[in-house]
Amino acid sequence: MIEQLLLALVLTGVTVMIHAIGTVHVVLPLSGVWSIIGKSRKTPAAVMPLTRLVSALLLMHLVEMGVWAAAFAMVGMLADFETALYFSLKSYTTVGYGDVLPPPSWRLVGPIEAAVGVLMLGWSTAVIVAALQRIYGGRLELPATALDKSPTE
Repeated sequence: MIEQLLLALVLTGVTVMIHAIGTVHVVLPLSGVWSIIGKSRKTPAAVMPLTRLVSALLLMHLVEMGVWAAAFAMVGMLADFETALYFSLKSYTTVGYGDVLPPPSWRLVGPIEAAVGVLMLGWSTAVIVAALQRIYGGRLELPATALDKSPTE
């Protein structure tokens, strides 16, 4: 059990470092989302930077899942890298089909990777929301409805 937890702790740290460094130094600069501020904020001008942002974030998640898979293959938890990658993809995204399972001595790593995946996917979602807010500012506010009006109006 200690071996599983140590491996998961190391992999969690590596995943967070990849995500932090990747987001700040690779994903955001490559996407160009921040560079369109002050320029045209029309939808067509924002489509490509946002597409690049989401694509780069997804690619970064694949790299992170690949790191977990490589570790699983190296410790002999699963038969080969392809099986380990499949297990990692299922765990990280919390799909968890249950068709490929680690041996009982390694069963804690799947749920830990799932928890890390939820956090990293949430982080990426926050980056996307921040980018949308930065591009569109208050223009994404919903129009007032009858429900928003006070009873005295």
